[in-house]
Amino acid sequence: MNVVNTAGIAVSGLFVSFILLKKGHTRADFWLIIINLIMMGFLGLVMLANQNFTTAVFFLQSQLPFFLFPTYLLFALERLEVKRSSTWLLLFAPAVAGSICIAADLYFFHDYDSPELLYKVYNDPPFFYHIVYKGNQVLFLAALIVLLRKLKAYKRDINNNFSFTDPIDLNWLTNSSWMYMVMTILSLTTFLLSNFKVVPTDAQTSFAVVSGCMTLIIFYLSFHGIRRYSIAEYYGKQSSDVFEETSIQGTSLVDRAEKYKTSSLTIVEQQAIYDELLKLFGSDSIYRESRLQLLDVAEKLRVSPNNLSQTINTMAGKPFSDFVNSYRVKYLQQLLEDPAQKRFTILALGLESGFNSKASLNRVFKEQVGLSPSDYQRRHFQK
Repeated sequence: MNVVNTAGIAVSGLFVSFILLKKGHTRADFWLIIINLIMMGFLGLVMLANQNFTTAVFFLQSQLPFFLFPTYLLFALERLEVKRSSTWLLLFAPAVAGSICIAADLYFFHDYDSPELLYKVYNDPPFFYHIVYKGNQVLFLAALIVLLRKLKAYKRDINNNFSFTDPIDLNWLTNSSWMYMVMTILSLTTFLLSNFKVVPTDAQTSFAVVSGCMTLIIFYLSFHGIRRYSIAEYYGKQSSDVFEETSIQGTSLVDRAEKYKTSSLTIVEQQAIYDELLKLFGSDSIYRESRLQLLDVAEKLRVSPNNLSQTINTMAGKPFSDFVNSYRVKYLQQLLEDPAQKRFTILALGLESGFNSKASLNRVFKEQVGLSPSDYQRRHFQK
């Protein structure tokens, strides 16, 4: 198991180096560095506990994961671009309170001077230890549920505001949050089974299982956290500011459809906006702009982004991103059917249509047409 832990420390150290060498650091990068440093410390302590099990090692090994929880949440909130607040630091309150309680017991209320006594507490902790440990995990599970709801709302909002969402979709953060939730439930179950002697394992074996899972999660999180963009990085600061003002992230999780029910925009007004939108897309081919966003279209039509978003969702029955991509797909179909365009690659034709990458054009085209662009072109010329 030491080999796995050593590999985990090496990988986390490598990620820290990559982040430090990256240009234009953000607060999210700062939290990602701390996540990796905590991970390196935890894995090192797991190995140290096998060789020199002391009170300090026991305390640090058991407490570090609880500081990883709020750090992960802060990283996620930064990536979501939720408005910063000093109240964020309250996320650390349960971990700090738990550490104070455990430290008081280990260093002041009891004297675990012999390895036997320390191992007993380690493998068969007192009841209040269970409250501290399991309570922290339950609180984190609740926080993860809230985070996953925010991520779902975020995804809905970027689809309503941006035509190309692949670099900012945060699907990787959703996946890592689900992985973290599964790992926390696994950890909670493993330690309960071990503590209450349901299975013949000790605490060190349980920590080994947890460290292995954590290594995989941190690797996945760091890999995607380094290479993906925030809205401000990809679309610009102005877009990020407008998105924060018009979206529901960081405020309420009320469904957008419910918000539309209370809107003063009438069906007649929506139809008028929709007619102008269709005219714009038909005459200007605005959809071929790869970084087109709702704000750009709203400015051209001289309507508010909220009213335009409501109109597209209501009249077209789809979010802004799907609406724009439907035009891009139709335009690409025309290019693929044109014999004069066969000398160009499908990627070149996709970029000409407004798509921003080969992966996105293949995915969107297949979702809407049922075939890949290459299969569509091949079948057309076989007729």
